[in-house]
Amino acid sequence: MRRLFVPLLAALLLPGAAQALSMTDTLEAWRQSSAMDRLQLATRFGKSFVSVNESFTAGYFVKCIDEVAGYSNAQKARIEDAVRECVASQLRMTGQGQGDE
Repeated sequence: MRRLFVPLLAALLLPGAAQALSMTDTLEAWRQSSAMDRLQLATRFGKSFVSVNESFTAGYFVKCIDEVAGYSNAQKARIEDAVRECVASQLRMTGQGQGDE
């Protein structure tokens, strides 16, 4: 029993050990998180958006959010803001964001 308790306690007390990224986190949190945490969140975005455009993969979102997070004035922006920019940018490039005119 004690062998199980120590790792469980450590996981609960270590900063960030059980904390997953969410859309409402800042881009600074994105940059400081592990690659696995970023990939997990990007995978959810990919699953949500791939029906809109097949290029919306987890890899696309990781790369795009990384780029947006690299802007010097973007650190306080939220991950959801970067996702919106990534989706809008890709739709503009493919001509899907035109709407009915």
